[in-house]
Amino acid sequence: MPARKKTTTVTEKPAPVPVSRSEAKGSGTSTTRPQAVVSKSITHEQIAERAYQIFLKRGFGPGDAASDWLEAERQLKAGI
Repeated sequence: MPARKKTTTVTEKPAPVPVSRSEAKGSGTSTTRPQAVVSKSITHEQIAERAYQIFLKRGFGPGDAASDWLEAERQLKAGI
C-alpha cells in the first residue's frame, strides 16, 4: 500500500471590511452616524494672528489693539 501524502490546510484571509465613502468629499451617502462636534479651543496665537489681520484690513490706521483683540476672539468663536 502506498504511503499517504501529507496535506496542509490553507487558511483563507478574512474578507476585507467594506470602506464607506467620505461624505465630506461628496462621494456618496454616509453609512455611519454623524460624529459629534469636537470643541476646539482657540489659542493665543490664533487670536493674535486674527487681530493682526483686522489691523491690516484697517490699513494700519489708528485704532485700539484691545478692541481688535476682542473682535478677533469673537470672530474665531463664531467660526468666521
